[in-house]
Amino acid sequence: MKIGIIADDLTGANATGVRMSKNGFRPATYFCEKDIIDNPNIDTVIIDTDSRYMAKDLLEERINHSLQSLDEWGANFICKRIDSTMRGNIGNEIDLILDYIGDDSVAVVIPSFPDSQRISIGGHLVVNNVPLHKTDAANDPIMPIRTSCIREIIATQSKYAKDSIDNVGLLTINVLDDSNKFIEEFQKNVDLGKRIIVIDASTNDDIDFIAEALAKLDIAIIPVDSGPFTSSYAKFKVNHKVDDSKIIVTVGSATKVTEKQLSYLIDRLGVPPVRPDIYKLASFDDEYELEIDRCVRQSKLSLMKNEILIITTNEENLVIIDIQKIASENNVSPEVVTKRITDGLALITKRVIDETNYEIKGCFTSGGDVTASLTSIMNANGITLLDEVAPLTAYGTLLDGEYDGLPIITKGGMIGDIRTIYEAIQYLKAT
Repeated sequence: MKIGIIADDLTGANATGVRMSKNGFRPATYFCEKDIIDNPNIDTVIIDTDSRYMAKDLLEERINHSLQSLDEWGANFICKRIDSTMRGNIGNEIDLILDYIGDDSVAVVIPSFPDSQRISIGGHLVVNNVPLHKTDAANDPIMPIRTSCIREIIATQSKYAKDSIDNVGLLTINVLDDSNKFIEEFQKNVDLGKRIIVIDASTNDDIDFIAEALAKLDIAIIPVDSGPFTSSYAKFKVNHKVDDSKIIVTVGSATKVTEKQLSYLIDRLGVPPVRPDIYKLASFDDEYELEIDRCVRQSKLSLMKNEILIITTNEENLVIIDIQKIASENNVSPEVVTKRITDGLALITKRVIDETNYEIKGCFTSGGDVTASLTSIMNANGITLLDEVAPLTAYGTLLDGEYDGLPIITKGGMIGDIRTIYEAIQYLKAT
């Protein structure tokens, strides 16, 4: 899938490109007057129109030229990058894109950028806890901002607002707690003929919620924002269109950090995990093989229903087994018992890959021991490292062996916040 983005300045274009890259896309920024070179390594083109304060006639020429270039390049959908403090020709540029895309298109405006302390509540933009019109944006020498109301700023420029904020849709933070309710409210605005809809967001979770819901709709959505929504929408739109391939998540880290990350992942995806009995994986009798067989069967059934398979010995209210006691009872070292468990998880994962009829798009592993066991049992000579998804969370491909080139993301057990595994999976899906 090819994604086209029109940005009104170069730094904003590059910042959005970097954010797209973090979600697994391969972006490039182009200057408005330059031709787009078809490159199989580029799937996202951001065109800098340098049009923030441009006169309307020249603005129209640049935006239309950029849209035509993206169209000829083969962009599947268009996004509009705007200033995070709503400066510039936002309404005019939205109009030009709506006109070009067609009557069934809808511009979704989400200026929130939580990581930069920009959030919208009740349709008003707040910057570092200060209403927009009381920030430095109010002193802009060319286009000063006189209101914090997002719809009002748009209405002063857009013909689709018809000089009234009532003609611009608004979905507040109150509808972001239920996906069906959100879609219903969004569709009401569309049915009323509103071509521009502003949506509140105060967190990255809010933005992901909105993006995931809208990506499922058969509507020509034009994301309008300063980067986070465009990146998230593109991620979910691509994931929604992908083939029937699957991803395996294998986690053996017995830490509170990983427990919270797994809980978040399971809640977001609605996927029940396959949980091997850790005592049976730590055993040295027939129960070991029987438990592996059981988990492989359960895993293959799970893949029939879900895109993501989660295999983990990590449980809510962590179960910590007595490694020393098991080692003593079996006359082995504690290290042998630990490796028995991680090898069991790795063997389940490998057998699922070998025995399932689905293509495995990639793997995620948490915990150095689990990763080492999996790569060893797959006879890989190493991992070709390609990117850092998050701090101490690496993306790469298996090197050599039967599974050469298989994408994999690895993470330490004590690393990351509650969203880390979820975001890694989204990255893997997009990539």
